[in-house]
Amino acid sequence: MHTGQTIREAFAGASSFLRERGSDSPEFEAELLLRRLLRMNRTQLFMKMAEPFPADVALEWSKWLERRVEGEPIQYIIGDQEFYGRMYEVNPSVLIPRPETELLVEGVLREGKRLFGEEEVRVAEVGTGSGCISISLVLEAPDWTVTTVDLSSEALGVARRNAASYDVLERVEFIQGNLVEPLISKKDRFQIFVSNPPYISSDEMLGLEKQVRSFEPHLALHGGSDGLDLYRLLCRDLGSWPNLRLIAFEIGASQGEEVKRLVQSIPGMSKTEIRRDYAGLDRMVFGWRHV
Repeated sequence: MHTGQTIREAFAGASSFLRERGSDSPEFEAELLLRRLLRMNRTQLFMKMAEPFPADVALEWSKWLERRVEGEPIQYIIGDQEFYGRMYEVNPSVLIPRPETELLVEGVLREGKRLFGEEEVRVAEVGTGSGCISISLVLEAPDWTVTTVDLSSEALGVARRNAASYDVLERVEFIQGNLVEPLISKKDRFQIFVSNPPYISSDEMLGLEKQVRSFEPHLALHGGSDGLDLYRLLCRDLGSWPNLRLIAFEIGASQGEEVKRLVQSIPGMSKTEIRRDYAGLDRMVFGWRHV
């Protein structure tokens, strides 16, 4: 970067650099990075375009651009991602929240309130990640609490910080462990189970775009040879949970019928349903259970 540049010149240079290195949306990415670096909103940025680019952040700016052209997701560079109208800290120890997962949260809230009204509800989640699912649930449903499990201590650290930022640490319990193992002793507490488990198959892992394959945690992506390993294990265990009424999974686009069959195999199921995402692809399986 040349010294003496204006913010406008830095923006134009970054846009050109990103475009030359293959970005599909160079102006959008340059603006997002620049706004975060300079701690400005969009209006402030465009009002100050003629001002000098601050010399004290020039090195950081160059590093951010290099990280982006190497394929690192913007969310990891700036350190957060929006989900369900709120910002969440993210780093390479957690999967970046996707818009499709908002539909899972929305569905669990709708079906849970239909089943339980204003009653207190206890939710179990496997696969905490950033905490965006569990935190969204308790913020949107004040009578709910969530116990959430993740194998990664690093992911749980991120999730706890996110919960603290929204002042819900007393309503979300974080446990390190493998799948439902830490929940067995308390399985009679829960009425709802929700999970967005790893569901990418071994073959699909090879075909993922670089910014996913090389930067996001494989522990949160790879679901075994056919992507269904975690669903099999979870559905095997959930049948012994005596008070479970609602089960909700996020799934891969080609896995609807297989996961639906697995959920139907849980004792006591009365209804199962595949739901689609914004693109019309299978993205969730919901199951209702008699108890």
